[in-house]
Amino acid sequence: MMMNRQKHRASYFPLMLLGALLFWLLCSLEPAQSLSVNEIDILIPVDPYKLPQGLTLAGPALKEIEIRVKGPPEVLEDLRRNVPRYPLDLSAVAVGVESIAVDPDLIPIPVGVQITRVNPAYLRVSVDHLIKKKVAVKVVVSGDPAGSYSINGTLAKPATMLICGPETAVGSVDEVFTKPVDVTGRSENFKKEIAVDLAEGVEICSSSGIVLAEIYLAAKVATKRFAGIWVQGKNTPYAFSISPPTLTLEIKGPLNIINNLQPSKDIDVYVELENLKPGVYVRRAAISLPVKTTLVNVEPELFTVKIIGDIP
Repeated sequence: MMMNRQKHRASYFPLMLLGALLFWLLCSLEPAQSLSVNEIDILIPVDPYKLPQGLTLAGPALKEIEIRVKGPPEVLEDLRRNVPRYPLDLSAVAVGVESIAVDPDLIPIPVGVQITRVNPAYLRVSVDHLIKKKVAVKVVVSGDPAGSYSINGTLAKPATMLICGPETAVGSVDEVFTKPVDVTGRSENFKKEIAVDLAEGVEICSSSGIVLAEIYLAAKVATKRFAGIWVQGKNTPYAFSISPPTLTLEIKGPLNIINNLQPSKDIDVYVELENLKPGVYVRRAAISLPVKTTLVNVEPELFTVKIIGDIP
């Protein structure tokens, strides 16, 4: 009988050994599973909604919420790729500055992930009246046109725009400006589509904010004195003399023309002597100038003409 019991116990020994081995394996797996839990920090954008009609957010944009989460690495990696957003209910706000508590339960996170920290605990919200206003549009230019040209005028189409935004930002705005239009090296009128440059908080609510800017150029105008220009006599068969024999002219015109003007070729100064008999006369000189130039001053204005009786 004793022998049978011993044989029966011996038959259970392999099973007991296998059970002990399985228990050891399960115990050894627990630390490994605990090592598979990670913690990371994630920035979550804030989505405000239900803002009362007639109000708008003012000041800087709402800050993101930083949360620290714990969970399996593969779930956290997916969370990092698909960042959730925090819905911020503004239905109860009024004009002014308010601090609204962040509710971690409103943050949509996957099952198996735990939020261990939220920063900040409160979101600071600045609320103002929403207003609309029609303002003028002004064109801004940068750079310098070609050397002898200057800006003669600008025109924006449309000439006005409807802007909207917080009363603190829009209330003092009477005009908006385009981003700079580069005129470097230009010598002809031109048009260019350009965006409007808006201050923080101000938005265009009547159009796309794109302006057709028209830039008008003109040659620079200069005034220059030309001295020692000979006075000629015309249309007489007689010998004559003119005193003084030269004059000084002050001429105004486009810079490129004035700079290249050659008096001996481009300016005609003469006294008309036709039908004058021998004798002494006081006459004004006729002055012919290049196109686009005007006479500012002449010295002297009168000349003494002496016609001699002999035909040369």
